[in-house]
Amino acid sequence: MIHQLKNILSRTIQSRFLHHLLFWVLSFYVLIHYFSYEEKLSKIDYVYTALFHISLVIGVYINLLLLIPGFLRREKYFLFLVCFIVVWFAIAYLNEFTFGYLSDYIAPDYFFISSYEIADLLKFSIVYLGLTTLLKLSESWFAVIETEKKLVEMKQKQSETELLALKSNIHPHFLFNNLNSLYALARKKSDETPHYILQLSDLMRYMIYESNDLYVDLEKEIAYITNYLELQKLRCKNKTKIQYLIEGELDGQKIAPFLMIPFIENSFKHGGLNQFDRDIIDLSIRIENAKLEMNLRNSIPKQSRKEIDPIGGFGIENVKSRLDSLYPNKHELHLSKQEDEFSIALKIELNHEQKY
Repeated sequence: MIHQLKNILSRTIQSRFLHHLLFWVLSFYVLIHYFSYEEKLSKIDYVYTALFHISLVIGVYINLLLLIPGFLRREKYFLFLVCFIVVWFAIAYLNEFTFGYLSDYIAPDYFFISSYEIADLLKFSIVYLGLTTLLKLSESWFAVIETEKKLVEMKQKQSETELLALKSNIHPHFLFNNLNSLYALARKKSDETPHYILQLSDLMRYMIYESNDLYVDLEKEIAYITNYLELQKLRCKNKTKIQYLIEGELDGQKIAPFLMIPFIENSFKHGGLNQFDRDIIDLSIRIENAKLEMNLRNSIPKQSRKEIDPIGGFGIENVKSRLDSLYPNKHELHLSKQEDEFSIALKIELNHEQKY
């Protein structure tokens, strides 16, 4: 019941008819007291004020329904200005015509002498035209603000959905592969087993619990990438040369999670885990002046160069979409495929205005 009442009240408040009705009721109230010579209002005051509004109403709605949508919104400013001036003068002369001729037909029982000259009537008309034009433009402005708000909410939901999709894509195969590697270590009773289990635990904790916000601490994101690389070293052993360099100030920086890891995963998928020959994965991440720059390259095995297209894939396309949504005009991404090497250059401005 309360919810229905709120909906009814909301629709009522947003009703354009109600807005116009209230405007003219307020106008009538102000002018009738302005025109009245006595403290107590008489019938003739109501009739005079009603007649005075005829020209104002006609002029205002010509402006609202024809001039603004026909010229002003289409950026035909000169035509709008010319027509606006014509209507402005037309209101004044129509008001004079109303009391000089129309009043005899509309209110034959009353005799009116309009005490306002054209100059005074022009002042009335410009106030009404100017005020209603501003109100109409502000109405459009509020509509734009509301549209932008809904667009931001849609982008936020889209980003959240894309993040969940990306995380679900990362979880299964990565966990399965690393458990196999840890199982092999455990069978050998290696002293390194607890260390790698702890790294995998930290990595999974971040993936499941600490990366649910649209922006996370850059330090945690880098720690996740480091753990990922160390676990991949365990899997690849000596078959792939993995090297990485991370430098710069991480404290106080924020970044959207999982923007870099799909590229790194991709480099292992198409370069570091093929095991046909000596594979190379080289990663560098530098943070300076609130800007992150990542450069990544991986070799492409000779036996599979014709089969591998490392540029595509769900994860990469997902990241491109998230970059466009979360860092519009604040990032650069370049993908390059050579005969024997694939490289990625990513730049992100970290401390930009976050919309969410």
